[in-house]
Amino acid sequence: MDVSWIHTAVLLMVVVGGVAGASSIAELGSSGESMTAEGTEAVKSNASDVAFEVRTTLNNTDAASVTRTVELVVEDEEGSSFTVDERTVTLSAGETRSLTLSAPTDAVTAGRYSYTLGDDTGPLATGTVSLDRPAFLVSDARAEPVVRGETGTVAVTVHNRGDFRGMRDVDLLLDRNHDGTYDADETVATRAPLLWAGSDTSATFPVGTDGLEPGTYTYRVEAAESAQEGTLVVKRPATVRIEGATMTADVVRGDRFNGSVTLTNAGDVRGSETVRLDGPTEAFDWTRSVTLAGNGTTTLGFAAGTDTLARGNYSIALSTSNDSTSETLRVRESRFVVDELRGPGSADVDDDIRFTATVWNAGDAAANRTVEHRIDLDGDDDPETVVENRSVDLAPGERTTVAFAIAADDRERFDDRDLLGTHVYGVYSGDTNETGVVVVRGYYGGSSSSESSSSNGEPDPVSRDVISQEKYGRYYAELSGETQEQVTELHRRQPFADGLVVTEVLTREEIARQEFGLDVERNDAFEFTSIEVETQQEIEATFDAQFESDDGDRIDSWDELARERFGSDYEELDDDRQETIEKTYQDQFDL
Repeated sequence: MDVSWIHTAVLLMVVVGGVAGASSIAELGSSGESMTAEGTEAVKSNASDVAFEVRTTLNNTDAASVTRTVELVVEDEEGSSFTVDERTVTLSAGETRSLTLSAPTDAVTAGRYSYTLGDDTGPLATGTVSLDRPAFLVSDARAEPVVRGETGTVAVTVHNRGDFRGMRDVDLLLDRNHDGTYDADETVATRAPLLWAGSDTSATFPVGTDGLEPGTYTYRVEAAESAQEGTLVVKRPATVRIEGATMTADVVRGDRFNGSVTLTNAGDVRGSETVRLDGPTEAFDWTRSVTLAGNGTTTLGFAAGTDTLARGNYSIALSTSNDSTSETLRVRESRFVVDELRGPGSADVDDDIRFTATVWNAGDAAANRTVEHRIDLDGDDDPETVVENRSVDLAPGERTTVAFAIAADDRERFDDRDLLGTHVYGVYSGDTNETGVVVVRGYYGGSSSSESSSSNGEPDPVSRDVISQEKYGRYYAELSGETQEQVTELHRRQPFADGLVVTEVLTREEIARQEFGLDVERNDAFEFTSIEVETQQEIEATFDAQFESDDGDRIDSWDELARERFGSDYEELDDDRQETIEKTYQDQFDL
């Protein structure tokens, strides 16, 4: 195509000034030409691949149809011209038709262009158009409140108001130091969206809050051409702390330990926490889980028993996952100690039998206790029958004397058969006790097996009936077989050592229970050999010490056999001789 007409057209066109991006049009052509252009305009296109469009209306004024090729030629600011689009159209005589030609985005760049719409006869219309480079506008900035430690977000709408697709940086800056300015090191995040001309997108920026104190921060979202500011609220995270606690600090053992704890959520948002109580026993194992709104408060109560705690100081702790408090609990208790027990060694069954004891409070708490006087009536040396009791009030360190009696006229509870004999009795406070032995005798006239008095100036031996009466309240003939053998041995072993009286002399069975605390069978069921052999030796030594001679001794101990055979104590013998003594000792029971 001959473009000489283009320059001629440019010289003849009338330029109409306007804002950037507007076009100015001059429509050309003589009345003698058969095709004319009317209403020509340049329009920015919404299509992603079109920079602008030139729209016109073609008229065929000839009496015959006509076919023409219409071209769109643009010239840049440097004077370079080039065709960007063309159409071949055929119009019937007198026909009018709309025509649109386009300048593709890959053919032009940003700038001011002149364009000409023409055919082979010359220009039909001319104009100018300005094309803008990509320009990003930000709007609608928004940010939801965020809890410190979580990741917040700032969102913004970005619009490309330019005429070409482009990519531009959009930055988020946060005024961390609240100085009203946005420094380069306060850039939080950058996004670089790619936008077609005239299109929008939403950009989201993450905001880490670990290093931010709770509060309100201003932010700025900016592109090269525009910016928008907003505020970001950083909330305090849920933090449930112990606001206060009360706990019992001093109790008497057995009293209830009580306490309460007030929990406060120091955060701005709802949160849950578990509070735990720890102490010296399982009774103090208490936990509760609570959920509190932001800045909410609640108070919880708790309690524990102290029955199993001994006197002393104990640490009690309340704790949550991030807080704790403690208290020292002092547990006091009374301790009633029984001592200075007094009672007769022997008594007549027809008299009142009186006993006293001192009771004092060795603890650090005042208390009221029931103190009992008990006596053994079934022969097991364990006082189980309560004779009387006394209610005793004592402050710490205070003492008192309690008195008891077995009344002679109290035969509804105790008859002669119950009382006659040797009995272990005691006074019991619940904390301690003291025990003693009393022999209750009855009147008896004569002996079923009396013994003759000695004539050599030695004390007359006590008869078996007297021993039986003094120790058991019965005649010798009324005793069981094993008990008779024990009485017979006591009778034969006389005289008693160190002025002991018969009520003070104990059988092996009594020594085993009263002196060594052994739970052995009684009376006919008593088996001395059921006791450990080493303990047998100790019992035998204790038994022999009650007499002045070995005459009538049923059992010889290891030491007695060793001295008799080897002239020395058992421990001084070598292994072979000790083995010989042990066998000889055992042979005594195998006969």
